[in-house]
Amino acid sequence: ARHFRYVITMKNKRAQGWGFDLAIAAIIFSLGIVAFYLFSINSRNETAESFDNLRYESGVIAGSLFSEGAPDSWTEANVIRIGLISQGQLNETKLARFNSLAISDYQRTKSLFRITSNYYISFSENLSIGNQTIEVIGSQPVEAQNLLKVTRLTSYNNKPIVLYIYSWD
Repeated sequence: ARHFRYVITMKNKRAQGWGFDLAIAAIIFSLGIVAFYLFSINSRNETAESFDNLRYESGVIAGSLFSEGAPDSWTEANVIRIGLISQGQLNETKLARFNSLAISDYQRTKSLFRITSNYYISFSENLSIGNQTIEVIGSQPVEAQNLLKVTRLTSYNNKPIVLYIYSWD
């Protein structure tokens, strides 16, 4: 009779051990599900914040470029605000100065625009200024996580031209 009690006791201990393993597995699984949902909620918020920031900064760039700049006849040495417009259309001189400044000191142009993301500007057609052709101004993305494109219409040499402003991080 003693032997029979021992066998029953051992079976109950094995069942308790299996129940404990199941409880631990359920807790780990629940924590994994909670962590996944928290991550996915935060990931959407970060993406929305990044998009809002890119949209704001693209608007800042467009607003600055479609002004006369400060001072009106700015140079690379005295520029406070980059602007490309004179008398309602793109100014060749300002465009050439902006291109030169972006090539020589891209970070300075970002600080003049008061932005943190990267940018580049392209045109619906290549622009010939003097002996140079301008295709793009700024830094083209190699691996961009988020990229926003803003399109603006203006004129250059009395012809309509489209400016594409790309902002990326």
